[in-house]
Amino acid sequence: MSEPTNLGYALLGLVHQGPKSGYDLRKVMAETALGNYSSSPGAIYPALARLEKEGLVIGKEDRSTSLRPKKVYRPSAKGRKVFTAWLSREVTGDDVNRHLDELMLRFAFHDVLDDRAATHRFLKELARQLQVFVTELKSQRQRMSASMPLQSRLALEAGIEQASASLRWARKALRYFRDERAEE
Repeated sequence: MSEPTNLGYALLGLVHQGPKSGYDLRKVMAETALGNYSSSPGAIYPALARLEKEGLVIGKEDRSTSLRPKKVYRPSAKGRKVFTAWLSREVTGDDVNRHLDELMLRFAFHDVLDDRAATHRFLKELARQLQVFVTELKSQRQRMSASMPLQSRLALEAGIEQASASLRWARKALRYFRDERAEE
């Protein structure tokens, strides 16, 4: 079995929220930030076919709601297991450095876990790893700045700013979950 792509995981997450047709999925992808993963029928339908072939979703024809039958997708037991495992993966330094978009996708679907403590742990580790990454980038700037061309220094500054913004967001989200847990 090959691992789903980020598009595959986005589709799997959406069908975890409720049964959806390919058209429904295309519409959500086109109207939300999930469109970054693709809202193209040329990408979505083949991704759904791969998920179905891997046994992660079950597509059933539904003739009840329209003149034309449509295929409606739901997660399979295997799909729920794979998706939950993906959501529960450890946050690593490499993820923060190279796959922050995937981490945000995982966070967006964390409600599927129905485990606020798991979400709290995810955010805590995300903030910790982002802090390490920002510190590393600032250290690089200090060591190498004098020998770097202007464009390289500015690109490094952009990386520091982006990682710092992500760190501020992670800390803010973590405070939200701490405050919410305190109210319970």
